[in-house]
Amino acid sequence: MLNRAEQDYIKVIIVLEDKNTEEYLSNKELVKKFGHTPQTVNETIKKLVNKDLVEYVPYKGCKLTKEGREIGTRLIRIHRIWEYFLYEKLGYTWEQVHEEAEKLEHVTSFLLEERLYEYLGRPEQCPHGSYIPKLNDSSGTN
Repeated sequence: MLNRAEQDYIKVIIVLEDKNTEEYLSNKELVKKFGHTPQTVNETIKKLVNKDLVEYVPYKGCKLTKEGREIGTRLIRIHRIWEYFLYEKLGYTWEQVHEEAEKLEHVTSFLLEERLYEYLGRPEQCPHGSYIPKLNDSSGTN
């Protein structure tokens, strides 16, 4: 079981990996993104390594394992489904949907995720135009 901080790290890593041209993501990039101390970033990465979700190579950085990418892709999927629901069905503004979806993604079961996706007519994009990954897709954020 992953706590919210670990889930956030996985989600940020997959987004940065998909934008990065290097194979490994430096801890400095995570320090910059989160505003955490290097020690906090190192401790969180170590926890994810121990759970076999992240591979870490000293002086190179980290990257998600296959399982880590699957979890990261699912978190992005849930987040974007919630954004779509909040915007299309509840009338939230663009500015509001991200923060609410950020909270909801951490407490959404597989069953709720799939039912919500079906209810919404299997949308392909969130309100911001980003691709909503299919179930069991580990392609990341693209």
